[in-house]
Amino acid sequence: ARMQLNWEGIPEYPPEHENREHPFGRDLNITGPHSLMHLVDISIYRGGSETLKNWLLAIEPDVERTKQNQLLVEELKPLAHFRDRLMLRAKLTRARQSEKDWDMDTLQRWLKQNREKSYRKSLALLWGLSGINILLVLLYVFGILNPWFILSFLIYLLVYNYNSGKIKGIFDESYQIDKLLRRFSAILLYLENFPFKEQSELKAFCSLYHNNDSSPSRYLRKIALIASAASLQKNDLLWIVLNTLVPWDLSFAELLNRYKRELDEKLSRWLDRFYELEALCSLANFAWLNPGYTFPEIVDPGESLPFEATDLGHPLIPHQERVTNDISISEIGSILLITGSNMSGKSTFLRTLGVNLVLAFAGGPVVASRLQTVPFRIYSSINVVDSLDAGLSHFYAEVKRLRGMLDALRQPHAYPLFYLVDEIFRGTNNRERLIGSTSFLKKVAGSRGIGIISTHDLELTELEQDIPKLTNWHFEETIKEGKMHFEYRLKPGPCPTTNALRIMEMEGLPVEDS
Repeated sequence: ARMQLNWEGIPEYPPEHENREHPFGRDLNITGPHSLMHLVDISIYRGGSETLKNWLLAIEPDVERTKQNQLLVEELKPLAHFRDRLMLRAKLTRARQSEKDWDMDTLQRWLKQNREKSYRKSLALLWGLSGINILLVLLYVFGILNPWFILSFLIYLLVYNYNSGKIKGIFDESYQIDKLLRRFSAILLYLENFPFKEQSELKAFCSLYHNNDSSPSRYLRKIALIASAASLQKNDLLWIVLNTLVPWDLSFAELLNRYKRELDEKLSRWLDRFYELEALCSLANFAWLNPGYTFPEIVDPGESLPFEATDLGHPLIPHQERVTNDISISEIGSILLITGSNMSGKSTFLRTLGVNLVLAFAGGPVVASRLQTVPFRIYSSINVVDSLDAGLSHFYAEVKRLRGMLDALRQPHAYPLFYLVDEIFRGTNNRERLIGSTSFLKKVAGSRGIGIISTHDLELTELEQDIPKLTNWHFEETIKEGKMHFEYRLKPGPCPTTNALRIMEMEGLPVEDS
């Protein structure tokens, strides 16, 4: 289903809050139904999905992480057996979870609670009283002393009762931890024992599972011991006898408290690394299912062209319908002004550029036979919508969007901005749109960024004479046997044709040539 973009066969994407203020998330269809996340994400745990989403929505690239991710994804790509087994184990752990069971978020919250609580003083007193009780009983049995053990035993019970609140819930807590970690151990132990290749990036990435002092198996054995001891609360008779003789529950409550402090840091690291691994497996699966995709080359600014791609296509368009394009941008500060008829492919081309940059900086493969780019921040104004709750019209929402883009361009930053604008100032009349667009293009030309801007206003193509950094490109269509045929091929120069009247006429609307 993922190979053929059969959305009915891909698990539904969970609903989530949409961030309309994100610089490109909505415009490039990164999240939501039929989105890039919907297509790529195969994570079983929410943490894996969140990690992948954070990579894809990163406002600025982390070049070191990008390069490491790319190496790991390339290494994971052929390891379909490893990825499938990991996903299956994760799926089974989730399938065995009931509504009353803790999840990982609940466990992590519990680990951070009451971390300063200590039972050592109470335990020392109770163990001392327990020893005195046993000694006095033995002395009484052998006829050496009177039954003074009765007094010491009463004192023991008073002290034990005073501290009984400290052991409240010990069985439920240890039971939930043991149950959750026993399920999750299928994943942890698989990673701990998997024979990764020596000197591989993947072995180094998973090395925290192989440390003998802090390996998952060591901690899982410890919690199993605590849970087994605490489970004696189910046997009323044995529980009474043991706690009468020694402070059994309180001792294991102290062990659980000490284990909590140790496990908090370890589990957070195990989980974070596992969530990253799930996200990497999603990208690797995406690459494996699409062998024609390639891994981009991230270059330093000044080394070569800032952006160049061959056979660039959109991952959310079926392969049999996809038309690819070549594009080369020679310097920072350039603006590509794209004109073209309705439905000719301008918006899709802008999204194609953006979504492939997003994939590239996440460390994944891109839909191209070759892509080379410097690190860019990304900003777009493509799918701008009005906001009734905020009282914003479409035009004002677009103005605010472009203002944010202009601020990002002015911001001193190590990485230039790659900005995409579709149908600039579409929400106003022709005269003011032309004036506003001209001023905007003159302002951003030569700035620290690369702009791809589409428009219906053919008058703007004349700015190529006044703005050295601006070049004209276009998409066009042909009419064959009374029907329009779109090539979706990027060509140099301004668009020589328009088709709005033709579309209206074809749909039966009245069209009169004055």
